[in-house]
Amino acid sequence: MASFFGKRNMGRLDQSIRIATGLVMMYLGFINQEVIGNLTINIIVGFFGIISILFAYMAFCPIYTLGNVSTIRKPSDDG
Repeated sequence: MASFFGKRNMGRLDQSIRIATGLVMMYLGFINQEVIGNLTINIIVGFFGIISILFAYMAFCPIYTLGNVSTIRKPSDDG
């Protein structure tokens, strides 16, 4: 299955970690702004949280394509 940008290169564990960190980043950037304390940094952190969740949803990481990396598990040949 291919995403809009290209072939999937992100496994389920990678997606789960990105969604969790994206949610934390959005929380710190947009909801609990006192932790960071700087409006510009809050917006940047929140934006990166949104981007992280979007790429996790698409199961595609553009940086992985630069190094031809994939975190998708390949089926084993063990019968």
